[in-house]
Amino acid sequence: MKNNFKVIVSDIDCTITRTDHTISKRTLDTISKIKEAGYLFGLASGRPIDDLLRRYEEWGLKDQFDFIIAWNGCQLYDNDTKEIYKYNYLTKDELKEIIEFMSQFDISVNIYKPNKYVTNKESNRAWYSAFRNKRELVIEEDLSKYYDEESGGIMFRTTLEDMPRIEEVTKEFVKDKNYIGFKTQNDLMEFSNKDCSKGYVLKKYLELKNIPAEQCLAIGDTSNDNDLLSTCYGVCMENGSADTKTLAKEITEFGCDEDGFADYMEKHLL
Repeated sequence: MKNNFKVIVSDIDCTITRTDHTISKRTLDTISKIKEAGYLFGLASGRPIDDLLRRYEEWGLKDQFDFIIAWNGCQLYDNDTKEIYKYNYLTKDELKEIIEFMSQFDISVNIYKPNKYVTNKESNRAWYSAFRNKRELVIEEDLSKYYDEESGGIMFRTTLEDMPRIEEVTKEFVKDKNYIGFKTQNDLMEFSNKDCSKGYVLKKYLELKNIPAEQCLAIGDTSNDNDLLSTCYGVCMENGSADTKTLAKEITEFGCDEDGFADYMEKHLL
């Protein structure tokens, strides 16, 4: 692979972090070396921007990331200008419609509010999600509170047994809708505007910087990264899902628990 890249963008969970959500010193050193080598380095995540802006300090990195694609592509942060761009939020009516559809299943409803993680069912997973992202956990059983304002997305936690059925009926439900539903964890279904994707916002960032897509490398591991990887030179983690591996240009030699991101970048970029 001839390296003419200027931009490197990476998913977080199970890509640069391990399956237990920790990040290795080797990976952190690799990120620092990528930036020192002159590449623009960005994160692409399903989390909202307020979670991700503080991530470099939490990881002990010296500098902020050059850009951040947040909330599965509803937000973009450009570190050059310190500006946050917003794209394609779900409307209040759309949020209500999605919640009513998903209520037929055994699910918990989860949504990000400023500095809060809001859910209708208290659980260890909810507590951990709030703690890990340094947010206040709010238990709100009134479902109308989940569609009282526009949002970049909404999440539903379910069981491993029910997820295949939910995936199946969701594909039919979202036909002709202005939004999509997609699995981001084995027990987590998310919904966002159909034009709201990591790849969509990566294109916006590249346009801002006047950088062609062929000079960008993206790396991820699962279905919500597919559009990101399809936008430029896409690399899938060895631990990635089958659909993501199929469309990727390359697959890393090792998975996220074996420093697959760092190993790939060391061999091909640094």
